[in-house]
Amino acid sequence: MLIASCRKSASSNVYVDPALATLAPADTAVLVGARIDKLRDTPVYQKYFSQTPLPRLDQFAKETGIDPRKDIWEVLFASNGSQSGVLMVRGKFSTGELEPRLEREGATRSQYKGYGLFGDERNAMFFMNSSTALAGSTPVLKSIIDNRDRAGAGIPAALQPLVNSIPANAQFWAVFNGAAIKLPFSDESNLGNLNQFIRSIESGRFSADLRAGFQLEAVGTCTNDDGARQIHNALKGLIGFGRLSTPENRPELLRVYDSIEVKQQGRVVNVAANVPQDVVDSFIGAFVSGRKR
Repeated sequence: MLIASCRKSASSNVYVDPALATLAPADTAVLVGARIDKLRDTPVYQKYFSQTPLPRLDQFAKETGIDPRKDIWEVLFASNGSQSGVLMVRGKFSTGELEPRLEREGATRSQYKGYGLFGDERNAMFFMNSSTALAGSTPVLKSIIDNRDRAGAGIPAALQPLVNSIPANAQFWAVFNGAAIKLPFSDESNLGNLNQFIRSIESGRFSADLRAGFQLEAVGTCTNDDGARQIHNALKGLIGFGRLSTPENRPELLRVYDSIEVKQQGRVVNVAANVPQDVVDSFIGAFVSGRKR
């Protein structure tokens, strides 16, 4: 007798909750995601944050009734690359308790197509349902409500292949369309050079994994080979400067710099790092110890 069985293979790219992905505005140029549920399973979180008192976070939980350490599963931030943006959160929200609490705390409530928006004409937040909350630019929030049932809504087609290339186990990730990004600096100012730098990158992605140490992967596709070469050389220079500036009493920093690899192939620049767990522990441990003082 022949017995055959089929099992769905694990996805090779990061999972984005459809309840959030379908809400991404059509003009999204920057998309940043965080899998809080996966982060809670990492050694760093379990060792340093699962039981560590964090006063500001504890105060936030007390004031809002939302504890990010257990009530939030996934976060997605979308921006058009210039001014407007929206933070979308997937989790567990007792809206019947949270909305009256926000009003008691002084938040102004207004109605828009059946949803209660808390804020003003510039910025607001609202609960789409008991598991989805959004906050950000009020005009963007209203646009999301207007288009919530529109066919084909969600992550723009130009960004979707970048999202699909993010590793499945990444807890933090970002993708962007460089041509659409404009920082609020005059091109004639010193900081305006940042806009020129960003515009030289056609598209890019970044991901980080804390399951075993700190693994980083970033890929940028530039408009031409020259731009890629400049970015490659600038990154190599920064790493070299960092090594030379490392204090003698911080040898773990040298191990961080040594773990970073920068490569260029035509228009594409790749950056990868694999920082060992003991080095991550030394950094996080020092930070947590400093906060306790």
